[in-house]
Amino acid sequence: MPELPEVETIKTILDDIVKNKTIKSIKILRDKNILNDPGFFVSSLVGQTFLNVSRIGKFLIFHLTSSLVIISHLRMEGKYFEGKVGDPVEKHDICIYEFTDGTTLRYNDVRKFGIIKLSKEDTYLNEPPIDNVGPEPFSITKEELYEGLKKKSGPIKEALLDQSLIAGLGNIYDDEVLFATKINPKMEANKVTLEQCQAIIDESIRILNIAIKNGGSTIKSYHPKEGVNGLMQNNLLAYGHGNEPCSRCSFPLRKIFIGGRGTVYCPRCQKEEGKPLIIGITGPIASGKSTISSYLKDKGYEVIDADKIVDSIYKNNDFGQDLQVFLGDIYENNQINRTKLLDKMIEDASFKKDFETRIHNRVFSIIKDKISKSKSDKIVLDVPLLVPSPIEELCDLIIMADAKEEVRKNRLIERGKDPEKAFKLNKTFQRGKTIAHSGLVIDTNGTKKELIAKLDSLNLF
Repeated sequence: MPELPEVETIKTILDDIVKNKTIKSIKILRDKNILNDPGFFVSSLVGQTFLNVSRIGKFLIFHLTSSLVIISHLRMEGKYFEGKVGDPVEKHDICIYEFTDGTTLRYNDVRKFGIIKLSKEDTYLNEPPIDNVGPEPFSITKEELYEGLKKKSGPIKEALLDQSLIAGLGNIYDDEVLFATKINPKMEANKVTLEQCQAIIDESIRILNIAIKNGGSTIKSYHPKEGVNGLMQNNLLAYGHGNEPCSRCSFPLRKIFIGGRGTVYCPRCQKEEGKPLIIGITGPIASGKSTISSYLKDKGYEVIDADKIVDSIYKNNDFGQDLQVFLGDIYENNQINRTKLLDKMIEDASFKKDFETRIHNRVFSIIKDKISKSKSDKIVLDVPLLVPSPIEELCDLIIMADAKEEVRKNRLIERGKDPEKAFKLNKTFQRGKTIAHSGLVIDTNGTKKELIAKLDSLNLF
């Protein structure tokens, strides 16, 4: 969705296109995007002349004669195109203004989420959808922002997307502003300080001005004008750079989702006060996860090992009544028959999936409890099937240990394990998805000494 810099750029372009042009006729091709009665919209505007175009937050305001205004919000993919009378109607055209000079302005919207509303110059600021738009970073005070954030209960990233609190910032520039201020996007909004509010305002103004100067960020389908791209994407330091080294400290940037929106931050530079730095270690069986975890433990990290938690559940017969019933004759004499369980999991993929879901949910609950009670500021989660899982987004960095099948086979043999059975059990490991979600993929095919040298070079300590 275009944000303040993109809408400001479009506003400037549209102002040059429509200024002093008189509407001869209007074609409405989709009534639902017009918030007025279509007939009233057309009859009120024919014969009127555009005076200029302004902007409020992410809204475009077209000012016309007779004290009329047209309010327009592009939403996800709305676009304006300049053309000539007689040009063919395009597939996703919503509204076409035809001018007396033979030119046109066409609003086109692939997703059909954009809105257009006719209103009056003297009332539109106090009517929907403008009446709920908050102050922009250029005008809000730190006290106003502070008081607004104090009323929020969710993450600050989500709070800054609220256009009634602060207008113009969206997903892209929220990431950039929080990165610049070193504020963790997961931090609860109501814990923000006055000093941080001032930093948010200062960095918002600085970054938005740079973005406006560069014509906005051309991300996905946004183009300020046909054949023209914004250039701000070349200056972005966080958004779109998940898993890349931080420009300040070289720690891998992390991409998570907050309120359904992709969010990129630096776990080290934007460390949340009072919360530990959490590194998740994952990978296929015998890929070297334990070696990495053990080394990080030597460097001061607390290690929470999922396999050890599972072993504890087995050892203490802590399965719970529901899981005992599910296991049937595999659970006998008040304990699990591991041989039967292993055979059943190899033979029956459906059973394996169901069992893993049940046991993993138990393990993940224990892991979360251990994290909440930990006094350490650095934690390693050694979890073979970390991706996807309920605790994936607790991690500030995911490291995948990776080794060739032959290397892993030899390691299993050295441990006295049956490689064939082990690989069958591990076939649910989602290698492609894990690589995509990992900030670092470490080749562990070499010696332990070579692996430690790689870890030393990663700036994790």
